Amino acid sequence: MSKSPLKGRSYRIAFQLYSEDGSRSVDILEFEGGEVFLDEKEKVGTGGFENRHSGSLVGPFASAEAAESFIVGTSWFSGR
Repeated sequence: MSKSPLKGRSYRIAFQLYSEDGSRSVDILEFEGGEVFLDEKEKVGTGGFENRHSGSLVGPFASAEAAESFIVGTSWFSGR
């Protein structure tokens, strides 16, 4: 199994998005060096969110804005 090239690298959460019904959440992560990834989560049970991809991130994207445009256009995020 290969090690993630992002493991141990610093990042900041540029912003968070929530689906209209509040059952899906996405953190837009900006890593040192400029890479941008999504951390997609779904609501479980009565409150918490669980990572959709068992800890794997989605990306990279050219910018936080490009990542936002991508995720809001997906059927998963919009609940379609």
